[in-house]
Amino acid sequence: MIRLAAALLVLPGLASAEGVLAVPYDDLLLQPHRIERFDSLPSAPEPGHRIDQHWRAPGLSIGERLVGQSARDSDGFDALTGFPNPPLRAIPGAPGQTFAIAHHAGFGSNALFPVGPKGADLPEGRGEGSAALVFDAPQTALGLRLHAEYPDPLGQRPPPGSAVVTFYDAAGDITAITLPLSHGVLSLGWRSDMGITALTIENTDPGGIAIDDILYDVTALAG
Repeated sequence: MIRLAAALLVLPGLASAEGVLAVPYDDLLLQPHRIERFDSLPSAPEPGHRIDQHWRAPGLSIGERLVGQSARDSDGFDALTGFPNPPLRAIPGAPGQTFAIAHHAGFGSNALFPVGPKGADLPEGRGEGSAALVFDAPQTALGLRLHAEYPDPLGQRPPPGSAVVTFYDAAGDITAITLPLSHGVLSLGWRSDMGITALTIENTDPGGIAIDDILYDVTALAG
């Protein structure tokens, strides 16, 4: 059942929808938590490390999509279609079209680049893909940092696009949020009483996105 198809928010990073409440990322950071920084691999400039299988951290799996979904080419970006099959599980894409992990100047550390249809070897392929995060236990609070376009003081590049974050409970019920992106790093945090078992991220940013500092297994906030 789809709880909400999409919620358009005017302020990047402050996105809520039915069953999901936006909270400051830094508030979650103050709670006991796990964090995935992708720093278990040596720092390497782009194209970095090509990852052709799902990525595993304690309590967290990351893939291109969920079992039951397909990724199609939509003007050079991954677009996910279909509904996931419980139990939710993250799976990789085709070889060279899952992830790259490389040093990211915006974050100043390693970050994950979801790879799109043009592949990991091309700059226009890194960041245009989709990502699916699956948690071993349902989450009541989580967060991540997402980088879109770099600052553009001269206005020479196209404006940032948008990202769709879709949250799933264990039964596959859905709440989706559409985020208008901005230059630089967005720090995003959410709480949910529904228990988030998985989320997917798609984007239409001209420069592609990178993901870092995923917060999960966060102690529930009071109030």
